[in-house]
Amino acid sequence: MSGSISFWVIAIWVAAVGGAVGSFLNVVVYRLPAGMSLSHPGSHCPKCKRPIRWHDNVPVFGWLILRGRCRDCRARIPIRYPLVEALVAAIFLIVVIAEGTSGGANLPVRPVPVGDGVIYPALSSGELAGLVGWHLLLLCTLVASALIDRDARRVPARLFLPGLLVGLAGSWIWPHLHPQAAAVFAARPSAGILDGLAGLALGAVLGAAGGWLLDRPAGLAKAWSAGLVGLYLGWQPAAVIVLAAIVCRAIVRVLERIAGGRRTVGVDAWMAAWALVWISGWAAFARMLFHP
Repeated sequence: MSGSISFWVIAIWVAAVGGAVGSFLNVVVYRLPAGMSLSHPGSHCPKCKRPIRWHDNVPVFGWLILRGRCRDCRARIPIRYPLVEALVAAIFLIVVIAEGTSGGANLPVRPVPVGDGVIYPALSSGELAGLVGWHLLLLCTLVASALIDRDARRVPARLFLPGLLVGLAGSWIWPHLHPQAAAVFAARPSAGILDGLAGLALGAVLGAAGGWLLDRPAGLAKAWSAGLVGLYLGWQPAAVIVLAAIVCRAIVRVLERIAGGRRTVGVDAWMAAWALVWISGWAAFARMLFHP
């Protein structure tokens, strides 16, 4: 009984953190392409410019309490804001349950060299926590990129800069962040950076090629998001995730032309979806596709 209560307490806390991050991503998506500061001014109504009260700024619930309208001028608040907050909260829950509460059962086990052979050690709780944060940073960056792309705006390269810097540094310092090694020789001290750079290169090439074919002229920008997938997950997942996203985008593009409607789901959104699916079932996918 106590274990069940603990699970729900953790789940609620994780969802709350995810909702807060989703609220911040709404700010990033609105302000970053416009060249605005992410920190100043604080959250406010775009119409009347009045600051949003702290108790109205609670993710999802604030919008529901206000019934989707500004407290001061009664202007409508788009439903997209609570939907993004709920989406990111759900992503946090899925990743924490898949990796944290399962003890990393969803992940392949990275080989560690010992003498003339290798061992396959279990991840410590600290390493699992690092992996959860690692994957959440990737997914949140992809979600922000997908939303900016959905708004038919150019995704600024600086959106990916924090993820790129963290990804390169993390790959170098903590090889366990790449549970699926790039190759057999990647059990050396420099293993993590080799894994990251191999994934970064393959992801960037596939993303640029697919983006250019499907969404010219801005398609080359997909090299950033696809490269980030490879940097964080490695070349094997990047090959599957980016190619699957390109195929899905191609199918949707045909449907858009048939329907004569506006552009809907872009490559970055598909990459975010497939990355989440891959992370959730990584060990099974790795065995099925790379270790027959």
